[in-house]
Amino acid sequence: MFVVLIPFTVYESLSKTPHQLIFGVAGIILMVSLAYLFYRIGAYGGADAKALMVIALTFPFYPEFPPFPILNKGFGIFAFSTLSNSVIAAPFMVIVFAVRNLIREGVSALKEHPMGFLFGYRVEVSNFPKFHNILQAVRDGKVVNLRRGIDPDDSETGINELEALKEAGCEKIWATPQLPFLIFITAGFILATFMGDLVVFLITLLL
Repeated sequence: MFVVLIPFTVYESLSKTPHQLIFGVAGIILMVSLAYLFYRIGAYGGADAKALMVIALTFPFYPEFPPFPILNKGFGIFAFSTLSNSVIAAPFMVIVFAVRNLIREGVSALKEHPMGFLFGYRVEVSNFPKFHNILQAVRDGKVVNLRRGIDPDDSETGINELEALKEAGCEKIWATPQLPFLIFITAGFILATFMGDLVVFLITLLL
């Protein structure tokens, strides 16, 4: 992506003032450093860090094509706005899951499995979807709720959790999709392009 877009970045740089160029370079250094720091502390994976670095290098200047971005340009660093928007996009999935489960499962499901209600949904054990973790498992002969999703086929213990759940008589269980942070970065990118920096917008509303 970076290699393909280098000519466009260079072309855009030719029309910028020295002040804008300095600000753009400073933004690149900041975001590349932040992206690597968050990777080192385990906030996300290497692909996510590389994506943010490429966005910083490809968009040293906040893209504008009136009337977009509608709200603002944040601090003027596009990659930073992408990252901050992605942090907002992640909790938004909780709302989606909650509304979905409220309609399909009812309020009682929230009491039954709060984590499942907010972060997943029921699926059939016999037709367990790919790229999902389970939020229930068999422990000491009983089906218990889990606070976080685990792989249904535990390679460390050798336990096939799905088979254990079938033997326990479960037809449906709570599961959560394995959503990489890159999905939220993509959502943050789209929001930053068309709307702006939502975090800055919310802060200005509060102030």
